[in-house]
Order: sequence, then structure tokens, then C-alpha cells
Amino acid sequence: MGTAYEDLNLDENPCIVPPCGHIISVESLDAHQGMKGYYVFSEEPGKENMIVGMKPAEPLTESESKRCPVCRGPLNDIQRYVRILKRRWIDEATKKFIAWAHSNFLPLADEIMQVETKLRNSQENEETNAAAEALSLELRGPNNEQINKITKLVRLDRRYQEILRLRRKVWQFLAKVDESEQPFQRIHALVEDVRKQRGIATDLKGDPTLLQVRHRLMTTLLLFRCDYAIICQFLNVSVREAGSWVVTVDFSINRKYCEKLVAESQQRTQPAIAVEGHIFWARFAALECGGKEGYEELSTQARDHLRLARNICEQFPGQTGGLVTEVEDVTKMLQESTFYLPVSNEERAEVYAAMALELRGTGHWYYCANGHPFTIGECGMPMEEAMCPQCGSLVGGRQHEIVPGVTQARDLDDQFAR
Repeated sequence: MGTAYEDLNLDENPCIVPPCGHIISVESLDAHQGMKGYYVFSEEPGKENMIVGMKPAEPLTESESKRCPVCRGPLNDIQRYVRILKRRWIDEATKKFIAWAHSNFLPLADEIMQVETKLRNSQENEETNAAAEALSLELRGPNNEQINKITKLVRLDRRYQEILRLRRKVWQFLAKVDESEQPFQRIHALVEDVRKQRGIATDLKGDPTLLQVRHRLMTTLLLFRCDYAIICQFLNVSVREAGSWVVTVDFSINRKYCEKLVAESQQRTQPAIAVEGHIFWARFAALECGGKEGYEELSTQARDHLRLARNICEQFPGQTGGLVTEVEDVTKMLQESTFYLPVSNEERAEVYAAMALELRGTGHWYYCANGHPFTIGECGMPMEEAMCPQCGSLVGGRQHEIVPGVTQARDLDDQFAR
């Protein structure tokens, strides 16, 4: 740039003419687009502009499409930069998905705490409308089957209406935040379909780092919480009120779901979710033990899960606020051989309130080394080091320099500044 067109040697330094009509050298436009971050270039003299290989593109690092450096016109139609452009489109769609999932998850988390409070307060204040005929019921197998059986028996009981409605909402939201519904996975599926139609047998591997799992994991916890509340209310209240119902339970499948959640949460560096997975393992064990004889081994296993949960809380105190209280609460349940709905946890409620403010702040958005978003205050550049609220990894920085592994998310800045 800055050189007259008539002085250029196009054999040595070819040019590109974008739709706006400005003549820009390939070397200058490559640098403007950051091509060296995506491709390997020839080191042979006279062929420095020749691409000889591709580099893996880091996800969620490109946040804004580059424009003509002369007039700010679009550069979307230049084939040489199509890979960069598509990557930016995918990144932008992924970040919008994160923002949407976040804003829709928080009302569900708040609502379930309110519904649990109503259930606790209604246990001794209302009469059940459930049929009182003698029956024998087995609660076992997948959680949906268990809830369906209970729903048929309590469908006329107004105490269950809100929690059953909320569970349907949580289930629907869980399907929407699944990886198969995310932008990158949808594009991946479309490409795979085209390749199969054309008879291309090579395996197309996706980039798992672009698939956002945090909200699916947290929503799974909400589903566990709904299931526990419904089953606990049923066993603790409705069955006792009916008097003539004989109910046998086997929540081993529920506990396997919890184990799967714990394993994935640890793999994804989500300690708080892992702790809650251990807690719900112990809660479902307490439901099954229920003060009956012969469940000493299951009770011991539940205590082991609570011990693991407590260890994670000690290791990640900043990420597990309020969960130590729940660990102690479930430990007490096992000691007393009883079960009941979770009590109000003000500290955990404050955590959700802080999450609600995450996407409303006036600071600038970044991603930690594990891909978790966080914000930095008014000036937009870090002045001190801190810990990621999700995984505890180092974030922030000093003297306006971010720590290694942290990347800026400019599009989230733009979206939430509006």
C-alpha cells in the first residue's frame, strides 16, 4: 500500500481488486486478514505468497470481519480469504448461542428455587387430590418413566402442577442447548451429508472446542433437581397421605446419570457442576435408602460421593460458592436416614444473581484458557490477575497485558454494549 499501481511488478507482488475497486497487494491484504495465523507459506524466494499448508485455527479468537483498509468496504467475495471468513461466521454464531443460552438458563434456575419453596410450604397446608385406592408401584428405570408414572397418579394434585410444568420447560430447553443444535455442529452435519451424497468416504473430524457444553451440563442439573423434587414430594407426602400405596424404588439409573455428568464436568473443567453431580448422586441414594434396613453399602457409597464433593469444594472454593452447605445438608440426611427437599441456599442464589450480571456489565469480554467467558472492567484491558469463575484458571493480567491463553471476544463486547 502507498505504491503507485504503475510501479508494481505483478509477477513479484500480485494485487487483489476487491468489490470496492481499490487495488491492494496480496502481501498487504494477507497481513490485514491475518493469513499467517491460518496457513503455512512458502519460504522459497519469490514465492512468499504461495500457500503450502494449513494451520489449525484457534476457535473464538476472530471476532470481527476485516474490511477494505482504504474505504472499509466488505471483503466477503474474495475466494482467497473464504476460510477465514467462514471461521469468523461460525465464531460469531457460536458466541451468540452462548449469550442466548445464558440469558434463557438463568430464569429457569431462579424459577426452580421458587417452586421448591412453594412445595415445602404446601406439604402440610393442602390436601392431596390423588386417588386413595390401594396400589403397588415400582419407580425404576429411566427418569422419564419414573416421572410419567408419578404424573399419572398426581395429575389432579395442584401441588405438582408448577413443578411438572417447569420440568417440561427444562426438558425442552435441554434439547435446545444440546451440541447437535449448535451452529458448528449443524454446519458439520450438513457438510457430512453432502460428502456422503457425493460418495466421499473420508472422515470429517470436527473441532470439539467449538461445542459449548456448559449450559447443557447446568440444565441437566436443573432436570435432576426437578426429578428429585417431584419424587421426594411424592414419597414424602403423597404416598404417606394415601396410606394404602406400596412403592418400591430403584434409582440406580438416576445415579448413573449423575456419574456421567460428574465425569464430563471434570473433563470440561467445571468443578461446580461436578460437585452438584456428586450431591445428587447422594440425594438419590438417600431417597432409595429412606430409613430402610439393608442399604448400608449404598449409604456408604453416598458418603464417599459427598467426600469427593467436599474435596472439590476445598480445591475450588471460588467456583463452588454455596455448595459446601448443600454437601453438609445431604450428609445430615444420610445420618438421620431421611430425605427432604433442598432448603433455601442464599449463597447459591447469590451465585446465580452474579451470573445474571455477567452479560450486562460494561467491561470487555475475554475467554480463559479453557474457553470460559469472563469480563474485565471499564477500561477494557486487565490491570490485575484473577481466577476464572468457572474453572479457576488464571485470567486477567497486569499493565494492560492479558495472561497467556486468554483471548478477547470483541463481538460479545459489541452485542452487550447495545
